[in-house]
Amino acid sequence: MSNKKKLWRYLDSGPLDGVTNMAMDEALARFGYSTNPIFRVYRWQPFTISIGYNQGFEEIELKKCQEHGINVVRRPTGGRAILHAHEVTYCVILPKESPWYIKSTLEVYNQLSSALVLGLQELGVPVVLERMASNDRALKHYKNRYTCFSTSAKYEIHFQGKKLVGSAQRHFKKALLQHGSIILGNEHLNLINYLATNGNGESSKARDQLQKSSICIETILNHKVTYKEVTAGLRHGFEKYFNIILQLDQLNPQELQGIDEIKPKYEQIRRNLQ
Repeated sequence: MSNKKKLWRYLDSGPLDGVTNMAMDEALARFGYSTNPIFRVYRWQPFTISIGYNQGFEEIELKKCQEHGINVVRRPTGGRAILHAHEVTYCVILPKESPWYIKSTLEVYNQLSSALVLGLQELGVPVVLERMASNDRALKHYKNRYTCFSTSAKYEIHFQGKKLVGSAQRHFKKALLQHGSIILGNEHLNLINYLATNGNGESSKARDQLQKSSICIETILNHKVTYKEVTAGLRHGFEKYFNIILQLDQLNPQELQGIDEIKPKYEQIRRNLQ
């Protein structure tokens, strides 16, 4: 029996605008160009608020975002709003040829999260994958109403009960997409400044909840970390956990064309918001 390690493609896209990032994630999953899984890392420039696939733009103060140079984009996945600022964003594409494609949503989520945990632990970040639940109705109200980092799925990546990574997943016909944000600094808390609230102290309560329920790497380690350091740790964690080789790669012409085909949809949404 061969012990040869399987190859996954590794893409480091660096800083891109929100439209390009979301079009790239969707195109790679929707069109299923690659028969090898893909692990992509990237950043956002300018800072961008992404909202979930089923979330309404009326929940965001769009005029204020425009005044402050914050872009707004809709993700191809579900979940709540995220302010993408000082973070590392990851994307995993599992093609239908992969045995992972037919596994349950929760199993894939937990396996990918376990690889993320291992990568973060390589950096000295003592996170764990744990189940969280709350019977507090008021807490659930604010979790459901506002932000991704105030919500928890059945299992999440936490440090001392606080959420460090927010992820979402979607099945397409040709591939499964999971992507998520790993927060490096506390800039994500500024999301509250751009939420359309109903008054009655809701903004203050939402901010308090976001602070209580989320944490960043720099707070955990008490020092700054770089994008390069974190992505290197994640890459090593995925290779070790899945016993694979992440081969540095670039988008091919067919993939670039597919992204160009998807981008007008996201650009139209942005134009409609102006």
